[in-house]
Amino acid sequence: MEQLQFGVDIATSLAIIGAFFSWSIDNHRQRRLAREIGINDQARAIAANKVQDTTWDLSKRFIALVEHATKIETRIDRPYARDGRDGVARRIEADDAYLQDINFHLHALKEELSLFYEACHTHKYVLFPVLKSLPEGESLVASVSKDFTDIGDCYNELSSGYSSLFKEIEQAGRLAQEAEYGVFDDEDQREAARKKMLQSIQSILFDEDYVEFVEFLIPDGREDDFRREYGSSDIQDAELCAQVAGNLHRQLAENLSQLQSLCLVLVSRSVMKARIECKEVLCSLSAVASVLLSKQEGTSLAAEIEIFKSDDYYGLKEQIR
Repeated sequence: MEQLQFGVDIATSLAIIGAFFSWSIDNHRQRRLAREIGINDQARAIAANKVQDTTWDLSKRFIALVEHATKIETRIDRPYARDGRDGVARRIEADDAYLQDINFHLHALKEELSLFYEACHTHKYVLFPVLKSLPEGESLVASVSKDFTDIGDCYNELSSGYSSLFKEIEQAGRLAQEAEYGVFDDEDQREAARKKMLQSIQSILFDEDYVEFVEFLIPDGREDDFRREYGSSDIQDAELCAQVAGNLHRQLAENLSQLQSLCLVLVSRSVMKARIECKEVLCSLSAVASVLLSKQEGTSLAAEIEIFKSDDYYGLKEQIR
């Protein structure tokens, strides 16, 4: 009986010791997990703070940018909504300050867009390393980086696109008026004026940044034929090019305001695109912050971005600001 009792005591002691070690290991594992979770939560909080700092700075720049963008869009879109390009052309003809006002705000918009773009790249050197340290960091960095790149594309489109075309049209219009109606001392002077005008026309027709504008001057069904001229060192279809150049020359000499109105409509579209792209950056950054602060497992960044773009939140395309 004493041996049996002794055996039971030993078994009990071993069970207690085993339970103790099991508890100790489990407790250590839980403390380590809690520490890891705490570190991860801290890292996510730091990342969320950096994202919010970036969003705050860019949102202020966005409001400054929108002020000029809306003035351009309103001045062009209102007459266009009433009477199409004819309405814009009449506004050009009736108000000498109309084009000057648009050019002023267009210049200011490009300055603000440049500042917005530079701010994006200033923040990325702090923002990207923090985002990359997170488990889903690669996708976060890729998403934000793409948005920053799109802003640069919009700036280039505004700078070298239709805002530049607008200046070229004004210059070509003056040269066409001079060549057609100017007073010259001799034929050499007249020929020199015509040569300048033709060079200005060629500069517009064969610039790939102006494709959408030039297509209005191409005979129906010949658009693809004319596109072959871009990037070619030699004229592919001399008759077609002469016809398109003649159409542009005639409009420059006789109906300049119609060409300017077409260019303004395209400028308005580029401005709207730039405004929306900047707002899309803010939507994406807000979505990133939401993912970082979310306690739900497996929150999708793409889904969050769409939520913030929706009318329930920022209304990407429906709401201006």
